[in-house]
Amino acid sequence: MPDIFERMQTIIADQFSVNPDDITADTSFEDDLGADSVDLVELVMSMEEEFEIGEVLEEELATLSTVGDCVEFLTNKLEG
Repeated sequence: MPDIFERMQTIIADQFSVNPDDITADTSFEDDLGADSVDLVELVMSMEEEFEIGEVLEEELATLSTVGDCVEFLTNKLEG
C-alpha cells in the first residue's frame, strides 16, 4: 500500500503542480486540489496507465473523492 500511495503522490503532484509531501490520504481532489471533472478524468487515465488496471468505469470514478479512496481502489484492483 505505501508503494501505491507514493506513486499516486507523484502522479497527483505532477498533474496538479503541488508538492508531493503536501498530499495525504485525506487530500480531496475537489476541495484541496480544485479538481474539476476534466482533471479527474486525466488523473484516472494516468492511474490506468501507471498501474495497468484497464479502464476505470464511470460509477467507480464517482467513488474516488480523496487520495485515500484511490489508493484503496487501486489496492483492491491490483489484488483482485
